[in-house]
Amino acid sequence: MLLSLIILLLLLLSLYSGFKRGLILQLVLTIGYAISFYFALEYYQEVSNLVEMMVPYPSPVSSNSNPFVLYGQEFIFNLDQGFYNGVAFIGILVLGWIVTRFIGGLLNFLTEIPVVKQINGIGGAIVGFIVQYIGIFLILFLLSMIPIKMIQSQFESSALARTIVSDTPELSTDLYNWWIEEGLQEDTIEE
Repeated sequence: MLLSLIILLLLLLSLYSGFKRGLILQLVLTIGYAISFYFALEYYQEVSNLVEMMVPYPSPVSSNSNPFVLYGQEFIFNLDQGFYNGVAFIGILVLGWIVTRFIGGLLNFLTEIPVVKQINGIGGAIVGFIVQYIGIFLILFLLSMIPIKMIQSQFESSALARTIVSDTPELSTDLYNWWIEEGLQEDTIEE
């Protein structure tokens, strides 16, 4: 329940901040985020090898019970590479986000361009909401692969979080294929 409230609060804040930024600046930021997403998609596998050496993956305690809410028993000991792929992907996105925010700060004058005020605000709110939703989705997807009871219990109690991770059109399937399926293939190749 707490996780659902946090998600809803973040989405409401994204509407407000998108409205304040306006459509033009929000589109500039979104283009920067899209470029960051492209670079993350291109390079996350190479970076995940480095992440694997630096970030520990919490192993499940036993194979008798499934610690995951969203994944089957067969994934108990196989989600580590998917986790590293996700950490690398999000790490690259965060670096891109920092650069994009810096550039966005330099282009803050774009909020002063005369556009119909309502269209500018509403358009910015919609684009801001979509970008924030994708960010929440990525973080939730990564968290869903961590076999820690406290995290998994949040997914158990939050239908919203489960729905975002498993039912987001296109992204749920794509991220599963990129992070988990390719991670399983990498584990098979290494063995």
